[in-house]
Amino acid sequence: MPKPRFVHNLKPDAVQAAVSGMSDPTGFLISPGNAVGQSLELTRFVRGRGWDLLADNGNFDHLTPIARRFTVEATALRREVTRIERGLGHTVRNGELPGPLTTRYRGLATRVRRAAVAAVPPDADLLAAQVVLDPTAVVGVEDLTMACWLRLDIEPEYLHRPRGSYRRLNRSVARRATAAEAGLAPRLAGAHLPVASAVSFNTAKDAGREFAAAGLSGIAMGFGAYMADDHFADHLYRDRRRIDLGANLPQRYTRTAAAAVGFWEGYEEVAHQPPQRFHFLGIGAPIMIAVLTLAAARTPELSFDATSPILDATQGGTIYSDRPAHLKLRTRKIAHRLAREPALTWDCPCPFCTDFTGRHPFDYPAGHAWLTATGAAAVSTADLQPAGALFTAFPLLAEPRAGELRREVNFARVGHNHWIIDRLMTSLSRADDDGRLRVRVTNIVRDYQDCTTPVFARALEVALALARGDPIPAPGP
Repeated sequence: MPKPRFVHNLKPDAVQAAVSGMSDPTGFLISPGNAVGQSLELTRFVRGRGWDLLADNGNFDHLTPIARRFTVEATALRREVTRIERGLGHTVRNGELPGPLTTRYRGLATRVRRAAVAAVPPDADLLAAQVVLDPTAVVGVEDLTMACWLRLDIEPEYLHRPRGSYRRLNRSVARRATAAEAGLAPRLAGAHLPVASAVSFNTAKDAGREFAAAGLSGIAMGFGAYMADDHFADHLYRDRRRIDLGANLPQRYTRTAAAAVGFWEGYEEVAHQPPQRFHFLGIGAPIMIAVLTLAAARTPELSFDATSPILDATQGGTIYSDRPAHLKLRTRKIAHRLAREPALTWDCPCPFCTDFTGRHPFDYPAGHAWLTATGAAAVSTADLQPAGALFTAFPLLAEPRAGELRREVNFARVGHNHWIIDRLMTSLSRADDDGRLRVRVTNIVRDYQDCTTPVFARALEVALALARGDPIPAPGP
């Protein structure tokens, strides 16, 4: 049964937190391109301490440059799709785009594919650079095509390509992976994780079939492009059946769950057992970690990684919470609530928050006084910056400029976000050990639904039904 774990990105602060005992990571991840200077020394330190080290393939870094090259064209085409969808009254289904627009999308998709193939280094060169780091596992060969298409909103319905054309991309990766594994050192046997790709339930199911047919038992799959996708859709395809969802729902949730469920279904159809090891690339949202752990419950070894806990904390002004639900909370909204509710305090028990607030305590009366004086309906970013009225009142939520205080704030927030995720992993593992994983994940989703908007609640209802193997319920009134 799954023992999910979250692999931390190899950063000096992450190692410092582990060495000090403030965190207990199950492993670290780094790509060869980033393993220079201090980062290279950190890889040696980590391995010397006996911690696991997952060597990424670094391909995610190619997505943004490729997308920039084609963004103008893709955006123009997407505007035409939006206009057509307004006339249809629903998001585009297979075959509904006019032929000339489909042709233009296919031309764009072909050029994007060429760029994706050209961006990836030869398999042997990548593997050699990874092995030098003395990893305990490597994220293996990959075709970036589908991830690039997703980044540019090039949906399957726009291309109307034969299903087999997607399947062939994964078949090629599976063959490349088999060849790469033949040259691996014995110590990495079973620790090479080639990357499957998908853009839907059906393409994921076919990917599972291909990886199973190739005898690959350790696999990774890129989910970062799904979670970065702002596209909404009111349907999904499962085999030959179209499932209407009743509303335009965020595909970052519905597609993520559908792809995971599809992959396992296809893999088990061929192998008659689940993959033995699976790594979810780019999944850091706690709510989706829970859903995907349930979807992958038959696999013994599950792991996740993402930069989002770091970026949310340092650039997005976002702190994770698991009470009353697994939410991502904006620091501005937390500050406003603390200012307007005198009985409320920031009482997080994690070692990062307790250490920071012990040295930089909150001045709650100052926050209350500010709200009384201003009557502000919201806290602005400026209010939390050095010249702002709440900068010294709520220091953990503040936005100091570069310097020691900025570093301390970042360390505390990043550590806190990882602590929330690691605590979730422990909770899921215990629930699995007790045979309560299905109930635990269902409760996590229900709590989340109670705290979010109807559209996102419905998206999680669909994702949970997929993960549980239940029929997708009809939308409520």
